[in-house]
Amino acid sequence: MKINETIRKDGLRIITCYIPHKKSILVELIARVGSAYDPLDKLGLFHTFEHMAFKGTKKRTAKDLTSFAARNFINHNASTGALGTTYEVMVIDRKLPLACEYLCDIYLNSVFNSAELKKEKRPILLEIASRNDSDAAVAHHALNECLYKENPLRRQGGGTLAGIARVHRVDLVKAKNKLHIPSNTIAIAVGNVRHNDFVKEISKRIPFNAKKVPLQQWSDEVNELPLKKELTIKRPKRGKSILLLKCKIPLDIDLRTREAFFLFSRLIGRGPSSILWHEIRERRGLAYFIDSSYYETAGLGAQFSVYAEIHPSKSKQVEKLIWQVLTKPLTDNSKFKELHEQMFDSFEIVATEGMSPYSYESYIWENITEGKPVKAVETQDKKRLKIISKLTLKDLENVRKQFIRPERFVRVLVEPA
Repeated sequence: MKINETIRKDGLRIITCYIPHKKSILVELIARVGSAYDPLDKLGLFHTFEHMAFKGTKKRTAKDLTSFAARNFINHNASTGALGTTYEVMVIDRKLPLACEYLCDIYLNSVFNSAELKKEKRPILLEIASRNDSDAAVAHHALNECLYKENPLRRQGGGTLAGIARVHRVDLVKAKNKLHIPSNTIAIAVGNVRHNDFVKEISKRIPFNAKKVPLQQWSDEVNELPLKKELTIKRPKRGKSILLLKCKIPLDIDLRTREAFFLFSRLIGRGPSSILWHEIRERRGLAYFIDSSYYETAGLGAQFSVYAEIHPSKSKQVEKLIWQVLTKPLTDNSKFKELHEQMFDSFEIVATEGMSPYSYESYIWENITEGKPVKAVETQDKKRLKIISKLTLKDLENVRKQFIRPERFVRVLVEPA
């Protein structure tokens, strides 16, 4: 695997990750703007923007775009993140020019037809409704509102019903003209792709433009205590409760601490061999599902959480047991060795055989948002493997003592009305 990057004079970044044994190529255009940039009165603007990319351009109707994609691409998609909006296709390597032409067309030439916009708002609102129907999604959103004051992680990334209603064609056209410019654009190709070929295909389709877009930055608010410590949400016709505990973790922790945190979260609550699973489900049968995770949103924040699906009458008992586990020193070295060997084996396979194109793309995007060189992704797997090989139970205990502090957690309970 080899990574190359060309940065054009107007700021356009063109990146390739060459994997010679692949026959396919994942091609992406990413605008460095997402839900974090939504105006407060139009939450969901960039989610709508992403949906409308497939609804017609200056040279293709929505039907033409669908037909072209069905004929030439293995799959195609778009997604709105907090800091980026991504348009992607997966193609056989010989169709790289077609992929580049298609993506540049929807990226630069979308017309945002008013009739199509009115129609497309319905699926967007249904997507929001689906999220609001999920107790887990509601719990996470409510908790993030308690954890953060200004950070965009407190928002519902897909938008709100009121926000979508206020989005009009003029807003989409204005956003495209301002933000879909080279200095705010990243082109990535992962697979059997030659760097010079990709640079040529992208460069001839994205005109030179010297305009600049200032990128916003947000504090991870890690030193600020939660706005609210506990929240209970009542929802009708439920047969179970959801218990969610979460705290903020600094984004700037070193790599060793980060890897220790990943292992800590797995040891505590990931899967049937974890401590929480054993104590709460196996020993007492108090939960159907229990899990803990360490999660980063590059450029915005990191979090540690514990999630449990439980009987409504057992919430206090389960919460007490969770805190007993989280506040108890880690001493079972045999359990750690089991996990350590499993994780080392998994990373050794990845470091030897490589990852999926989507994983490499994710690493590249993470490095970009953190201001790190994308070339570092070439050795990232082996570097992580080396760190993991040297981790001990003491490293995980240091993570627990340093970051797992009850006063920094928020508890959300979703239970039957």
